[in-house]
Formats: sequence, C-alpha cells, structure tokens
Amino acid sequence: MNLRELTELVASGESERLEFKRTTGQRTEAMRTVCGMLNALGGFVLFGVKENGQIIGQAVSTHTLEEIANELRRIEPPAFPDVETVELANGNTVIALRVPGGGGPYTYDGRAYLRNGPTTSLMPQRRYERLLLERLHAAAGRIGRPRASR
Repeated sequence: MNLRELTELVASGESERLEFKRTTGQRTEAMRTVCGMLNALGGFVLFGVKENGQIIGQAVSTHTLEEIANELRRIEPPAFPDVETVELANGNTVIALRVPGGGGPYTYDGRAYLRNGPTTSLMPQRRYERLLLERLHAAAGRIGRPRASR
C-alpha cells in the first residue's frame, strides 16, 4: 500500500470493512475488529488514523510491530493478516492490517466477534456454534473424499 492508496481508502470512511485506530495503544480493540473481519468479509484496520479520518501516523519501531504480532497470536485458529506500513511526510508511519475474510469462526482471547457496519460486537453463541459446526462438517467432508488415482 502506498500513500495514495491509503488516502483513497481513508476517504471512504469507517465501515464494516474499514476501522481507524489512532495508535497501537488501541491494539486490544483493533484485534477484536480483526477477529470480526475474519468472521465476515475481511477489510483493513489502520493504526495512525483518527476517528474523523485524519491521517496522523505514529512512531513505529520493531517493538511496535512485535506487539501487533503478539496480539495477532491470540486469534484462533491462527490467522495471518498482512501487516503493511506507509511512511508519511511528517516522519510518522501508518500501520495497515489487511484482513482476509471468510472461513472461521475465529476467536480473540476465546471470544468470537463480528462486524455490524462500523462497529464490532461479540458474536452470539448460537451463531458461533453454527459456524463451528459448518467448519467441522466441511473438514470432515475433505477427509472422507477418496483420492484421485494417478
């Protein structure tokens, strides 16, 4: 992602597929959103963008990126959003998490989340159980299929 792409993305505003976080100090809330996006259509979580869409960036070190990686490890099953950085003219950096959608259900710290418009909330237990059964059923179907002969 480059600065032009970032600016165009931010201009569309927060939505079901886009979340702004001012700093990585909001990592916990951001990871709930990542989990919700994994359980839906995917999207982007941007660190260094104010709620009003102002792109401010933040100081980013190796430690900052390690903290994000550590938070992502708390998502089950393991998920691997792309972590991109965009340098700004002011010397700060925006961190963009590109989250794939579909699959799941995913949990963060043992709880499943979902996106409803620009908000993230806990997934109802019945929906989580239904998604889990669908995933298990799909996996069982793949295991029971005979292999094609060579």
